[in-house]
Amino acid sequence: MSGSVLALVHGVRPEWREAVLGSLLPAFTGRGFAVLIRDVEDESLPDANGFDAVCVTGSPDSAFDTSLPWVESELRYLSDTIAQQVPIFGVCFGAQILACALGGAVAPSTRPEHGFVTVRTTRPDLVEAGPWMEFHHDTVTVSDVAEVIAVNDAGVQAYVSGPHLGVQFHPEITPDCFTGWRKGFTSVRSGSDDGRVDTRVLAVEIDSAAAEAAARCDRLVERFLEHAGIGITAA
Repeated sequence: MSGSVLALVHGVRPEWREAVLGSLLPAFTGRGFAVLIRDVEDESLPDANGFDAVCVTGSPDSAFDTSLPWVESELRYLSDTIAQQVPIFGVCFGAQILACALGGAVAPSTRPEHGFVTVRTTRPDLVEAGPWMEFHHDTVTVSDVAEVIAVNDAGVQAYVSGPHLGVQFHPEITPDCFTGWRKGFTSVRSGSDDGRVDTRVLAVEIDSAAAEAAARCDRLVERFLEHAGIGITAA
């Protein structure tokens, strides 16, 4: 029987939910995993114990924003998931809220990043140097239960804690994913980062890097599954 992955999205219009998963979706389904997508903001979440892994994706909002009623409930859900020893793969906002659930913290970054960057990695067998797509304005501080395994001048770029992996960058980026950020998120903060980013130039870069980015994402998913001890049921 095939395994399953729960993918958590945040405030995404239903027609764009698969798009914002980008190349993560085929990386999981191509290995025999059924992927169930649930929106944290307006859908109930199933018991994580019924899944092989939970993948927490991006959001234009901040993990420290207590004015958002769903942030606290997601933190509790992730804490329960950690207690159940279900591996979590956190991407950008997902890595930030996972860090909080593990006892770390998130704060506004003094060096927001938008575009492709390379990272310095101590675990190239798990997280390679990139280039990786960045689109964030917050930064992570991990707790002592986590190990930072990749950084750059802007801060923490990847960490592990037991079977869990958090990455600040967006390995899933595809042209459709980027369109989904701009059209699919319901938050007014989505896509353009308040006009400070030339999204037209960025879209061209994403399009020209699509094949290589998808291959890197596929390798990262493979390595996450190996790191977490999750068996692959189909090629």
